[in-house]
Amino acid sequence: MLNIISFQNNSNTFANNSITIKMIIQFKIAQPTCTYLKDPQETKLGFSIIQHSILLIHEIGFERFTFKKLSESIGCTEASVYRYFQSKQQLLLFLFSWYWGWMNYRVQHEITSSKTSFERLEKAISLLIERSLDDQRTPFIDEAKLQEIIEQEGVKSLLTKEVDSINQTGAFENYKQLVGYLAELIHQINPNYPYPNMLITTIIEGAHLQHFFADHLPRLTNRSKNHESIGSFYLHLLTSSLQTNEKTGY
Repeated sequence: MLNIISFQNNSNTFANNSITIKMIIQFKIAQPTCTYLKDPQETKLGFSIIQHSILLIHEIGFERFTFKKLSESIGCTEASVYRYFQSKQQLLLFLFSWYWGWMNYRVQHEITSSKTSFERLEKAISLLIERSLDDQRTPFIDEAKLQEIIEQEGVKSLLTKEVDSINQTGAFENYKQLVGYLAELIHQINPNYPYPNMLITTIIEGAHLQHFFADHLPRLTNRSKNHESIGSFYLHLLTSSLQTNEKTGY
């Protein structure tokens, strides 16, 4: 079940370091409580922390990112940031969970007009692979920059020694819900296909890596100017995998 909390429009604004945050939010993604100490989606300072953290991580990378640098970019104290997140790892986990909650919302709302399960699945995969645009319904988050962060840094939320204990808190639920939803579409298309979750996560994580290669290590991929080859490749992989399985009867 998708965790979306609706809000009334509110036209209040506040400026900070020449960045104006408009409090016009039609929805927010309900986050697992383990991803924050205080929900940043509930205060102006929290919104600013999320906005500036995305901009700063996108600019300098997660390794060089610190709460001291973040507080300086916002114009607040470092202690204020620590009231929302106990560490930059928890902040990254929040961004990871928020991104997949947002993608879950997009997929389930934008594929409803498709008539067949395959058309819905194909549309969903395209949404997951294509470059995102900034969503004006969430003015405190630049989804285009956040997508690049998830492509390059998101796996650091998963590949940690603490992943099992973190998983028990529900931190990855938004991601798992999306994978489960798309795996069910595969089951509707081909009930005999034995690897639906593996196929979906291979497409998602593989596409992230191919976008990174296209931007930085083009000899490791088949680069196209608009990255259309990445979407074409994974849609071909999806189609051929399901069709091959139908023929072999695995």
